[in-house]
Amino acid sequence: MTDTQETPPSHERIASLRGAQAASVGRRFWLRAATVGLVIFAVAIALSFASTLNDHARLDRMKSNGVPVSVTISNCVGNMGGSGSNVAGYVCRGTYTLGGAKYNEIISSMTTFASPGSHVRAIADPSQHGYVALASAIKNATSSAAAFVVLIILAVVFVVLVALLLRMRRRVTTDDDVAQS
Repeated sequence: MTDTQETPPSHERIASLRGAQAASVGRRFWLRAATVGLVIFAVAIALSFASTLNDHARLDRMKSNGVPVSVTISNCVGNMGGSGSNVAGYVCRGTYTLGGAKYNEIISSMTTFASPGSHVRAIADPSQHGYVALASAIKNATSSAAAFVVLIILAVVFVVLVALLLRMRRRVTTDDDVAQS
């Protein structure tokens, strides 16, 4: 007796393990996942724009209306570079008095070591007295549109991805309509 039954192609012969057959993930799931991913991407871009605008506004505010203070260094610790073999800057903490209140804050922009007890000239943010940066760093810093270049590129990538997603949605909806008729 010969077996006349054809053997199915190899891609149809899948051995199943015990239990229920695994459901395949359809196109609609991937479209929803892509939509969630794009929403997260949009939020990240928006937060980055807001942060960059805030940094530029703080710099402009400190340049024009910053309050000069003398900060007494309480401690200073070196930051290691990427390879761990060189110092990439310092995190120094110091105290200063402004408006009758005493502050003990990290001093932004420290590139050189300052020994405890020494004094450095700094500028305090007029809107947030707890933020202080070296006077020399504020003097030499400038707001630049270059900070927005990467964010603009990311926004363009986002728009392209949204257009592709919308195109894929239309295609899936059209395919589903054809399959139902």
